[in-house]
This record gives sequence, structure tokens and C-alpha cells, in this order.
Amino acid sequence: MTKHELLTVIRTERAAFDALVASIDDAALTAPALGDGHSVKDLLAHISLWERLCAKWLQAVGRGETPDRPEVIDVDATNARDHAASKDAPLADVLAESSVTHQALLDAVEALSEDDLADEQRFGWPAWRLVRVNSDEHYREHIDQIAAWLRGISG
Repeated sequence: MTKHELLTVIRTERAAFDALVASIDDAALTAPALGDGHSVKDLLAHISLWERLCAKWLQAVGRGETPDRPEVIDVDATNARDHAASKDAPLADVLAESSVTHQALLDAVEALSEDDLADEQRFGWPAWRLVRVNSDEHYREHIDQIAAWLRGISG
């Protein structure tokens, strides 16, 4: 996958995710109505976590390093720690952080060469694949989750 293709799919899926979130009022965004008592706000913080981590990993690649990724040893534990740390954050802060981390991910992808994105040595698969798992595929997973919830409350 080329950098251009990668950035296009990330931007397309993120626009769909952002449009869905924007269609929900603030009270519903913070309601613990999703699985495990999570809210859409919690999903935004969760996505920000993985975008932030992915950007950090890509920045290491850009410096010629192979990043440590202890967060992926136990993804559920990483998610639980992050949820505990972010669950009480104000919606406005989570929304702002979501924009910042998304831009950081885009910037990190932009900074890499095509060769860096295609390299399979650091992660055991191409770096572009790592990016997709933590961006467009992740957005789509949660778009589907939110859409199912919205269908359930609308009848």
C-alpha cells in the first residue's frame, strides 16, 4: 500500500467516524450505553490512545529505531488502564485530544518514506499494516459499534 493510499483510507474512515460522533448530542456521547458501560466519549479516548501509540512507534521508525511496544503484550490490560485514567475526563478535553492524536498519526505517516511503510522487519508485517490496525480499521470497528447502539435506541 502506498503512503497516498494509506492516508486516503485513514482520512476517509476518520471523516465517517467524526461525522457519526458529530451527529450525537453531548448527553448521549457521555452516556455509559455501550458494552461494559462505556460511552462514545470513552471510545474516542480509546482510539486516541492507539493513535498516540502508533504515532510514537512510527516516529521511532523515522529515527531508524525499532520501538518497544509493551502496550501490545496485553491489549486488554492496556485498554483497561487507559479507560481508568480517562473515564472522568471532560468531553471537551477528550474531543480536543482526539483531534491532536489524529493529526499526530497523520504527521507520523507523512514523515515516513514508502520504504519505511513497506518494511516488515520491525513489526513482523509492513508498517502500513500496523497503521491501518490502529486507524481506519479501528475507526470502522467502532463506527459499527456506535451505529448498532444508535439503531437500538431509535427502534
